[in-house]
Amino acid sequence: QEAANNAVLNRLQKLDKYFSKDKKGTVQAALIAIRPKTGEIVAMVGGRDYEQNQFNRATDAMRQPGSVFKPFVYAAAINSAYDTGRVFTAATIFKDEKKTFTFNNETYSPNNYGDVFSNQDTTLRDSLVKSKNTITVDLAMQLNIGKVMNLATRAGFPKVDRAYPSMALGTAEATPLQVATAYTVFANLGDKASPVAINRI
Repeated sequence: QEAANNAVLNRLQKLDKYFSKDKKGTVQAALIAIRPKTGEIVAMVGGRDYEQNQFNRATDAMRQPGSVFKPFVYAAAINSAYDTGRVFTAATIFKDEKKTFTFNNETYSPNNYGDVFSNQDTTLRDSLVKSKNTITVDLAMQLNIGKVMNLATRAGFPKVDRAYPSMALGTAEATPLQVATAYTVFANLGDKASPVAINRI
């Protein structure tokens, strides 16, 4: 817990340097660490200073996880081996290019970081490593974005009423605790470890 507190405070102090005097100390952060085998919460930091603000961002702040969500799209792709449709593997090829997707009569054109496209064939393995937005959305659409979101919900993310292509890039909000819980499936052979705050009193 002490290491977690220090990590958050040190990072926030570095970020403070980018703000004017009247804005310093306003940036917030959260941190949560979970043992993936047991679900034990070994450290939790809800914000900069509990005396100033008691809102626990680790458990209550709903935020867009962004690219942190992408591994769940690729996990759904690997799970395609158990479906009757197209099977995706880490070696499946997609082209890294600008694309427009149509969903519910609306169009969506995601960009890669820096709006850069290699226009080359790319394996799903490399696409995840390089965090390729367009390929991730293309993959989610071929899988069915609803199926991706259902897998994420089983892992620990909140259930969504309707799934949209942009959700492949982490636009559906979740708390840091929910994200950390969902990530236990990757370190626990596919099983989710429900978070435990107290073992005994």
